[in-house]
Amino acid sequence: MRSKIWVFALLLTLFVGTVCRAEYTNVAAIFQLGVGGRPMGMGGAFLSLADDENAAFYNPAGLGRIDRIGLTSFVARRFGTVTYAAIGFAAPHFGAYLLQLDSGWIDRGEEPGFRFVSRAAILSSGIAFGQVALGGRWKFYRVESPYTASGWAFDPSLLIGTDTVRVGLMLENLFSEPITFADGRTEAWEPRTRIGIAISAAPFERVRWNAVVEGSALLTVEQRIAAGLEAQIGALGMRIGYDGVGATFGLTVTFASFQVDWAYVIHPTHPDSHRVSLTFRL
Repeated sequence: MRSKIWVFALLLTLFVGTVCRAEYTNVAAIFQLGVGGRPMGMGGAFLSLADDENAAFYNPAGLGRIDRIGLTSFVARRFGTVTYAAIGFAAPHFGAYLLQLDSGWIDRGEEPGFRFVSRAAILSSGIAFGQVALGGRWKFYRVESPYTASGWAFDPSLLIGTDTVRVGLMLENLFSEPITFADGRTEAWEPRTRIGIAISAAPFERVRWNAVVEGSALLTVEQRIAAGLEAQIGALGMRIGYDGVGATFGLTVTFASFQVDWAYVIHPTHPDSHRVSLTFRL
C-alpha cells in the first residue's frame, strides 16, 4: 500500500506541473515547477536574465548584481485542491526561497485517502567580478505526508555578459545527498546542465525589451527548449513565452514599492493555469 501511495503522489506532482515532461526526474520535482509570475510568463526561461528576486531560484549568480532588498510571494492553484506556493527573499549577494506543494485531501473511494504535502527550502548566494558572476544554490527537500523523505543538492551557476547580452549556465545537482525515505530506500538526484542566453535593448526612456532562450539536457533525448519575450514600458510589463510544452503569457503592474506579476500557462492536455506573484522592494 505504501508503494502505491508513493507512486500516486509522484504522479500528482508531475501532473501539477506545466513545464516539459522531461523536467521531472525524481520525487523532488517541486524544484521544476518554477516560481514568479514574471519568469513563468516567459516560459520559465529566466536563467540568463536573473535580474530580480527570482534570481535566488533560477540563477543565484544574478544575486551578485542585485542592489536592493526584495520580498516576493507566489501562488498557483490547480484543479480546485492542489496548491503550490512560495515565498522568497533577495538582497545583494544572498537570497532564499521556501516552497510548499499541498494536494489537499485525496479521496480514493474504497481505499484509504491521503494528503500529499512536500516542502523545500533554497539558500542562494552570488558574487560578481565585472562581467562575470558566480553563484550557488543549496536545495533542501522534505516530504511530510503521507510518507517521509528528505535530501539535498547543490547547483553551481554562472552568469556572463553586460546589460545587453548575457549567458547563463547552471549545473543542477552537481553535489547531492540522495533523497532518503523512512524505509531506507533512496533516490538519486539526476545531474542536468542548463544553459541560456538573454538579449536586452532599451530603445527609449523607460522602455526595455528582453528576449530569452534556454535549454537543458541538450545532448539527450530529454532535451527541453524554452523561450520568452518581454516588453517593459514604465510601470507596465507584457510577455509571451513557450515552456517546452505550450504557450505562456504574462502581465506586470508596478505601483510605489509593489509589483504584481500574473502569468497564464497553457498546456495541451492538462487544464490551463494562472500564476500570481506579489513583490515588495525596499
